[in-house]
Amino acid sequence: MAILQPSGAKAGSADFERPYPPRITALSADATSFYAEFRARPEFRDIGHSYVILGTVMATGEMRETVVAGFMPKTADDDYWAQFGMPVAGLVGVVRSDFLRRPSDVRFRIAITKAQYYRALETSRSLQSTWSTYSLLTQNCNNFAGDIASSLGLRTPMITVQYPVDYIAELRTLNSP
Repeated sequence: MAILQPSGAKAGSADFERPYPPRITALSADATSFYAEFRARPEFRDIGHSYVILGTVMATGEMRETVVAGFMPKTADDDYWAQFGMPVAGLVGVVRSDFLRRPSDVRFRIAITKAQYYRALETSRSLQSTWSTYSLLTQNCNNFAGDIASSLGLRTPMITVQYPVDYIAELRTLNSP
């Protein structure tokens, strides 16, 4: 395996963010409408990350994020080896960067019904219980975002093996008037 490693490379990365379980909070009775937002960000010295947010709009107009989830390698070692296309342990969850607002993010938000909200939430929970292997080539963060988008009736990019910012930009283009 030393042939695959760049000189001085070691498993894991100082830039690796520990994943946590997805953030899911209860709906408020004051919710008047619902939305889904697909986000992607580039990462320094990395491919990037796409993830999904479900939320509500309150009677006051305030928007509340109630679900934040994406799919990623589980540990720093998994993250390192995933870059070479090797299947590794995966986790549906969140990292701290999923909560930061950065201007370089690509975003696509749509209004959804309450039924669609619950369908997307159930899809996320189903993927959380069944997806345990992350593979850059076959089961990655774009696949996760695409499965949630499909559950909402959206058209999804055919190719998921692309930079997340490009994938979410294409998802937005496919579903914009």
